[in-house]
Amino acid sequence: MKLKDFLRTIPYLAWVVIYTAFCAGIFAAILGAITPELREELDNYQQLGILMMVWSSGAVLGALQGGRMAQRYPPRALFLSYTAAALASIVLIVLSPNFGALLLGFFAVALVETALFTLAHSILADVSPQPELRARLLSMVDVAFSLGNLLSPMAVIGVQSLNTNWRAPYALYLVPLFSVLLLFWPRRHFVHLAPSHHAAEEQGGALSYAQLLRRPLVAWVVAGGVLSGFLEWGQNFWYVSYGISAQHLSANAARVGLQFFVAGMVAARLWQAFFQSSWSIRQKLWRMNLLALAGMALNVALPGLGGWALPAVGNFMVGLGIGVVFPILLAIMIDAAPGQTSRLSALLMIGFSVGSQLAGLLVGSLSDWVGLRWAYGCMLLVVLAFTAVVWRIVHFAAPPVQNKQ
Repeated sequence: MKLKDFLRTIPYLAWVVIYTAFCAGIFAAILGAITPELREELDNYQQLGILMMVWSSGAVLGALQGGRMAQRYPPRALFLSYTAAALASIVLIVLSPNFGALLLGFFAVALVETALFTLAHSILADVSPQPELRARLLSMVDVAFSLGNLLSPMAVIGVQSLNTNWRAPYALYLVPLFSVLLLFWPRRHFVHLAPSHHAAEEQGGALSYAQLLRRPLVAWVVAGGVLSGFLEWGQNFWYVSYGISAQHLSANAARVGLQFFVAGMVAARLWQAFFQSSWSIRQKLWRMNLLALAGMALNVALPGLGGWALPAVGNFMVGLGIGVVFPILLAIMIDAAPGQTSRLSALLMIGFSVGSQLAGLLVGSLSDWVGLRWAYGCMLLVVLAFTAVVWRIVHFAAPPVQNKQ
């Protein structure tokens, strides 16, 4: 189906879901863009790392509970409840009187936004029963999230030209989030959805998380998810501070450097969603990973060289390299364990969230001990470990027919 025809088939509710992903992408990238200003208010880098870890913990809980809630309650009620809870959480972040309230706000918004994504995936599967169209819709959600990531640093630059307080971008974020609530409000767009019910795999034949993790391929893929989550969110959380302290960039130049990272991810996801490729998914995983390795080596081994151009190239390569890791890893697992999609998806989401927790806490703690420049250097060790895991995954995933070629 041509792109124009495909866009015409997308129903209103799917467009709202895609817009919601765009707004979630904006929120996700704000923290990395305002870390220098937030760090001045906190006692040390370790507190900043704890904040990032708590945020990721909320995402883990949201991934675990989101699917269960989606099976028990009507989608419209859940969408409105999740969005209202996200609005209240953002208000708490903006008005937080102390570090504890700030932690609670970030934990709550991560929990409801991850649960919202879980519900959104089931909605998209319902409104688009054709597998090919459904896959493209899910890819558009990833693209929209990445576009929100891409816009966020520039939005922060614009807001801070008027108000340098780190809370100001979060206060402005209330506007698009409130528009999500209004867009979900009309009841008529939900009447054609199937009623909430237990999925077939919940009724019988489903494997537990422990049983799935005993399968070597699944265990290796989840390990790859942890490392990939560390790389993606370690870059989102810490690059702006690293660009300022180690690459000698101005704050705004470092934020633009972060945009090049997100632009690489957007480019990879657009390629995956809308363009045919002769590469198999295993070839994509391996070859794109090598780009991430080269890009991170440029960032870590050559800090302060090349002005803003060399960091921009390095960040773009890292973004290209890890931009499509999640859908490829999930596809490899589903091929190995058909019928276990929801549990495999939850396992991988948890793996990514654990990786982001480690990125926040480990880099933050090391920064107080050895300095941010050397703490950020652990990103190169992580991408090397990810390369080794990807090699193992490709070995497990390769079907027998490939060995004969």
